Amino acid sequence: MKMKRLFILLSAVALLSAAGCTQRYYDYQQGVTLSQRDFTIGSGDWYEETQEDGAAFLSAKLNVPEITKDIVNYGTVMVSRKLYDGGNIYWAPLPISRAERIDYGTDQQQLYSTYLDFEWGLGTVYVYYTATDFLLDEGGAPEIELRVTVMR
Repeated sequence: MKMKRLFILLSAVALLSAAGCTQRYYDYQQGVTLSQRDFTIGSGDWYEETQEDGAAFLSAKLNVPEITKDIVNYGTVMVSRKLYDGGNIYWAPLPISRAERIDYGTDQQQLYSTYLDFEWGLGTVYVYYTATDFLLDEGGAPEIELRVTVMR
């Protein structure tokens, strides 16, 4: 029974990911409630954290009042990143790793990976952006679109 309920819940989340509203609430099957909220983290919204050895990563705080004490105790939160591919929109669940390339304007190019993950608590989701070289891009912080899904 639990597997069937989990399958239905995950199927619903996958179907709901295609909707385009900023904030949505759903109440379906035996009291399971979903709420979704879309966020855009602009390049100026990141907080840069640099260590003494020069290693750095970016973090951003998202205010999500739907994450109540009840959600912390009995629910869960999922975060997905919006990706575009030739006019199509895809949602990739976090954590997500992507290959990137730095082009210094010469024949030298550096291949590295970026890692985007999150943690959540009462009313808040923290998002972290890290590169495998632990340096920040010369082009600045990325602008990303996220969808936060709160389930109980």
